Amino acid sequence: MNKRPDIQAQLDGLAGMLVHWLAEVRHPAQFWPQFEMLAGEILDQCAHTERDAVHARIQAMLKAHALELPPWHERDNSVPTGRPGA
Repeated sequence: MNKRPDIQAQLDGLAGMLVHWLAEVRHPAQFWPQFEMLAGEILDQCAHTERDAVHARIQAMLKAHALELPPWHERDNSVPTGRPGA
């Protein structure tokens, strides 16, 4: 089953949430855990062949708001999900 339309819709939703989160967040420490969890859930649904494109989309949405991926990106090129074994 091709989940690409679902993945795209989830990425669009995540990008739309950024405006609200960034306007309302009092400290970056509040933003990153929620963003990482949601981005990780999206990446978990991706086929191996989709991961690079989805990861690039996540990077682009952050860059559009003058944000950079935190250090976990440099270590393993993935978003942690917070779930054991994920």
